[in-house]
Amino acid sequence: MKENSYLSCNQKMISHTCGNGLKICVFPKPGFRRAYAMLAVNYGSVDITFTSGNEEYTSPLGVAHFLEHKVFEQPDGGNALQTFAKTGASPNAFTSKTMTAYHFSGTEKFMHNLEILLDFVTSPYFTVENVAKEQGIIGQEISMVNDRPGWKVYENLMSSLYSVHPAKDSIIGTVESIGKITRETLFKCYNTFYVPSNMTLCVAGDVSAEKIIATAESMLSRERIVLPARDYGCEPAHVARAFVEERMETAIPLFGIGAKCMLRTDGEDGMRNRLVAELAADVLAGPSSRLYAKLYGNGDIGAEFDAEAMVLPGSIAMMISGESRNPQKVLDEAVAAAQSLATDIDYSYFNRIKKANLGASLRSLDRVKSLCHEQVEATFAGYDYLDTIDVMNEISAAEVSAFIGKMFKEDRISLSVVSGK
Repeated sequence: MKENSYLSCNQKMISHTCGNGLKICVFPKPGFRRAYAMLAVNYGSVDITFTSGNEEYTSPLGVAHFLEHKVFEQPDGGNALQTFAKTGASPNAFTSKTMTAYHFSGTEKFMHNLEILLDFVTSPYFTVENVAKEQGIIGQEISMVNDRPGWKVYENLMSSLYSVHPAKDSIIGTVESIGKITRETLFKCYNTFYVPSNMTLCVAGDVSAEKIIATAESMLSRERIVLPARDYGCEPAHVARAFVEERMETAIPLFGIGAKCMLRTDGEDGMRNRLVAELAADVLAGPSSRLYAKLYGNGDIGAEFDAEAMVLPGSIAMMISGESRNPQKVLDEAVAAAQSLATDIDYSYFNRIKKANLGASLRSLDRVKSLCHEQVEATFAGYDYLDTIDVMNEISAAEVSAFIGKMFKEDRISLSVVSGK
């Protein structure tokens, strides 16, 4: 067990790697009434093709999300959500492009709830019947989300930015792809990825790190499994297509402007690239940017306008999204703003943006859910989240300027629009 103190943010993290490879991170929060725990699997929707042993395997789209649903199911016909309800805990789960995570928060019986979490995630129950039932449920979910204009803007943008990388595919899959998922498919992917050496347990609250570590080591398999080699393909620098439009029921067109860059996203270099990308998104199109002020002042966008960096294995994409009756004009203005910033960024403006981001990071240290999520992502990428505070302080305006220039090249930009029928 290792204890790290971070003087710059007055925080402490206790970390431990078990013999089976499970990584445990604990943020002691004396006096906090609510505690939060997240057990995450380094397995998301992009992990479609992998080699385990000498066997290469490609699963149908949507297996990671399908597994998230099925892992809750219990042999007695109930599910883990009902078990948590008896203890007063608030559980949930999510699947992203890069991970699947199960979590809960509560004010009492923490260790008992932790045992429930560790038990159900590591005790799969898949049958031919419950897999078929879940195909119907997720099929309905796919139909519902595909009716959401905002979701379609995002999905269409990702498939326009990427032509090879599995980031181009939907997290939840398609009706056709989930129809190919069988009990054997689930066990194949579960047994490959749902192993301690591919998991991280992160806890924040007024808890005992020693008890958490002892409980995890006593409940989980002691075998250390060799992880598979993942294949994300060889993605070209240019986008798959520059423009995509779909018509749906919406009063005002929705848009997503995307740009991508192929670069390292793991280790210390990857951590710095992530932070530079986050700052770049705020500098270019954040709420205090000149671009936002100009577009909003001219009535070209509504109040719902957002910019974010999306991190994937080997790539970072930036997405600027919102509502506009003239998405092409927004794109033209965004490209012009990016070209200007790629030449020079006003130091005082950049300094304000960096201080705002640092302030947001410091405030997040008392939000246990956000803190655990950030640390899990950092662990899977090979660094500690609390190290980002000092690294962000070091990032210069020139770095961000160069990143924007590299990202917003003509052949690396795509526009996704959902307009009214």
